[in-house]
Parts: sequence; C-alpha cells; structure tokens
Amino acid sequence: MANLLFNKLMESAKAIEGGNLDLAESLLEEIRHLVSTEPNIATRKVVKNFAEALVRRVNGLHPRYPLPLVPSSNLEDFYNYVFYPFYWFSYFTTTHAIHAFRTGNKPLHVIDFSVMLYTSLWHDLMRDLANQPGGLPSFRLTSIVPKLSRNFDYLQQIRSKLTRAAERLRVDFELRQVVANNAKEIIECCVSKIRRTREDEMLVVRWSFSLHKLLSQEGALEQVLSKVKDLKPDIMIIVEQEANHNGSDFMDRFVKSFQYYSTIFHSLEEDNFYRDVDGMELWKRNFRRQIGNVVACEGIDRVERHESLYQWQERLLHAGFHPMQQWWKNDRHTLQLKYRIQEKDGHPMLYRHNCPLLVTSVWKHSDPSQFSDGSITLQDVTMFPLAEKSDLMTSSESVDEQADDREDSMWSPRVAF
Repeated sequence: MANLLFNKLMESAKAIEGGNLDLAESLLEEIRHLVSTEPNIATRKVVKNFAEALVRRVNGLHPRYPLPLVPSSNLEDFYNYVFYPFYWFSYFTTTHAIHAFRTGNKPLHVIDFSVMLYTSLWHDLMRDLANQPGGLPSFRLTSIVPKLSRNFDYLQQIRSKLTRAAERLRVDFELRQVVANNAKEIIECCVSKIRRTREDEMLVVRWSFSLHKLLSQEGALEQVLSKVKDLKPDIMIIVEQEANHNGSDFMDRFVKSFQYYSTIFHSLEEDNFYRDVDGMELWKRNFRRQIGNVVACEGIDRVERHESLYQWQERLLHAGFHPMQQWWKNDRHTLQLKYRIQEKDGHPMLYRHNCPLLVTSVWKHSDPSQFSDGSITLQDVTMFPLAEKSDLMTSSESVDEQADDREDSMWSPRVAF
C-alpha cells in the first residue's frame, strides 16, 4: 500500500507540473480514499502531509508561518519545541566542538544565529568549562535572532536562568540579544553591533538549523559569510539537516524530501522520544510545515532549503573557510539502537538506521573568498516570514491564526483530507 500511495503522489505531482489539474484532482481524491485504509500510521501521516503540500502548490496557498504555532506562556513548554534527536545531536556536537578546539582557560564568546528556546546547552557548557582546571573566566553569549513573539519575553527568562547559573559557578556572564529578521539586518549587526569583546577570547559563531534559510535570496549567504569572516571567529559551527531539498528540479526535490520525511515520521511513531502528547503533536506540526514549505513554495517564500554536507563544503570553501576535522569513536555516541553518529569527512553525522538526517561541521576562516562582496542589493525579506505574527503564540492569539495546524485542514476548495 505504501508504494501505491507514493506512486499516486508522484503521478499527481507530475500532473500538477504538467498543468493537468483535472488529473491531479482525480489522483488526490483517490489518495484521500486509499490513505484512510493505510494501516501504518507513519505512512498515513507523511502521505497526507505531502498531498496537502501539493494542493497548496497548485492553489498558491502557502503556510502562514515557517515554524509551528506554539501556544505557550512558560519557558518550560519550549523544551518540547525541537524534535528530540535533533535537539540532542545539536547539543552534543556543539559542546563537543567547543571542548575540542578551546585551548587553555580562554574566555568564551559565542555568537549564536540560532533560535534560542532553551537554556540547557549553554548552562551545561558553562558548568563543564567552569569545572575544568583553570575554570572559565568569562562567558559572553550574543544571540542574533528574529522577533518571534509579540507578547512573551521568553528571552528574559533565558537571561535570568543563565545569570543565576553563572553566579553559582562564579563566571562573569553576559547575554546580549540582538533582533535580526533578515540577511540585511544580520549584515548590519556584523558591521556595527557584534565584535570581539577581548583579544584573548575564544570566539565561536554558531548556526543551528538556520543557515540554509539564507539560500532563499540570491547573494544573501555570500554577503553574510563575508561579514562573519571579518569577525575572525576561532571556529564556526554549523548544524544542518543532511538532505538535498534545494534543487531547481521540483520532481527530484519531491522524491528526495518524501524519502527524508518518511524516515522522520517513522521515528515519530516508533521511537518513543516524546515526553507527552503535546510534544509529539508539536514535532509533527513542525515537520508538516517544513514539508509544506519545501513542496508548495518557490522563490523567496521557500526558506527550507536544506542541502547536503557536500554542497555546504563547496559553498564554504568558496567563501574562504576551511573545515576543522573532528575525531569520533562511532560506537560510543548513540541515542538509541536505531540512531547512531558516524563520522563523514571528519564531521559527525546522525543516522537513523542507514538514513542520514543531520550533520555538524566546524569551519575556520582562511583564504580570501572567491565571490564579489556587495554586488547584489539584498531585499528586506525576513528569513522567518511574517515574524511579527509570532510563531510562539500565546493563548490570547486569534484562533483563526492557528487554523493551519488542524489535522483535518486541507487548503483546497475541492479536496479535503
């Protein structure tokens, strides 16, 4: 049944690309009936999500937000925000890289371009470094993030927690938060708002599930990396999904993304990582929105432009960075039996069975970049569309703004799933 459903999805996608909308509608109606009898929950979910994304594509109806809505008024609720294997891998490989490349008892300064919704990564890193011989004289954390919430100052809660931890550990700590919603604002931050605070510090730049969004606008990645390079970081850590969802060929992108997210949804249903039902549903919505963006959107609206390690290597070498290899004992770093970390070209990669899902690479600035800086004028296009319409919604937000996430929602005037 799974193969039949996939084949029907493929036929529908080809019909849509060929402009045969009557055939596409007929196939989607057939899928709707077939999927209701599919016994495998994971297969049923992923097929429905891809069918919905195809309907969005043909009708030009894009998801309102690139991330799931999170009804919340408490920081503790955000710990379920990131799919646990993704959180665990990002946490583990980030701390491993900083430990591996820090020398002596240098002060630490991290410039983080990732959405920061939890404190455990930086709390644990600060604790571990403080307990080493020589300790941690100071820790500066600069968070460059889009504005995600109108009504909830979650960053203030993060600041309070980390400040209290630093006081207990006797570490001189400072958290600086800078709002940047697009590539142009990130560049402005690099030029005027962020820099080394002292010459002897270890400066780390980190991108966790965020760098690929710059690929939606021509020239944005190159210009941002050029400015980051000017900061002369000791290392730059990049955590990304190991996938090729950025090709110009829609059918190729459709097939590869279906294979990738099928693995994800089988893990969601089979691996029992979630703490509660709400956390499980949040992860499903997150990936549902990624699928919608990969399949339904094009141009600057398509921000989920995941690329493979090989593709990132080409881009970063071209930008004047060289890789810093890490050494891993592959048999010692496992999340559970179905997951493993395996080294590839000196970089840790997370697999579920034999399917690669994530990779962390570490880079250092080196040669002059091979592209012309400043030749393209960037638009004020946010990497998080409609960021002022928060994806971290409180219960007081309009119910209509959350309608996208209903399980029975299908953006079509004729087909409903």
